[in-house]
Formats: sequence, C-alpha cells, structure tokens
Amino acid sequence: MNFKWSTNETVASVVSFYPTNITLNKVACRYFDDVNYVLLGVDESQHQIGIKPLSKEEIDQNLYASDCYFKLSLGKSYGRISNKAFMEMIADIIPLDFNKHGCYKFKGQYDQRQDILVIDYKEGGIS
Repeated sequence: MNFKWSTNETVASVVSFYPTNITLNKVACRYFDDVNYVLLGVDESQHQIGIKPLSKEEIDQNLYASDCYFKLSLGKSYGRISNKAFMEMIADIIPLDFNKHGCYKFKGQYDQRQDILVIDYKEGGIS
C-alpha cells in the first residue's frame, strides 16, 4: 500500500499578504500572545520571511532599534501587522502582483529555537 496522507489544514499557521499588511490566522497568533511589537525580516538567499515577537523586556533593554519595531494588532481570530512599505518590498522580491490577486497566502512554521515564525515563499502560496 502506498497511501499519501493528507494534512489537517485547520491546524496550519497561515500568513496572508495584502498590499498594506500581513495577517496571521488564529493558529499563527498563538506564538504572539501578549506581544505588541514584532520584527520583520527577509532572508532572500533562503527565500524566507521571518516574524519575530518582541517581549516587553527586549524593548525595554533596547536590544533592537526602535525604527525596526512593527505594531502587531491582535483580534479574536487574527493578527495584523500593517506596513505598506514592507509589503511593497516583499511584492518586488517574491514577486507578488496585488493588482492581479488581492491576497497571497503562505504557510508558516514556528522555529522555537530562533523564536521566529518563518514563511518559506519559495514553496509558493496556498489557495
């Protein structure tokens, strides 16, 4: 027997890219409880985008420049990081055509060791 097992998409961390923001589904938000700010980063050589939660202690200790913080707004079933300039940069790198598609969705994996939600955009988006 050669079964190909299905995955449970309802437990996947889904990150949606819009022209002005990044939206995290409820599953992805579980890593950002009690977080108000995040860092956003791009590793072009690995085709990855990283979202790192910042604790109040990290902010108070000035571990990162204040112009690197992005506000994370949490709702009951989603989280949102608004930054049009970052999304324009991402649209150029991947590339994404927001005129053709209003939203692109990607799976995220949380790296516990690095404390970063990693989106691998080389794998392509999901429907």
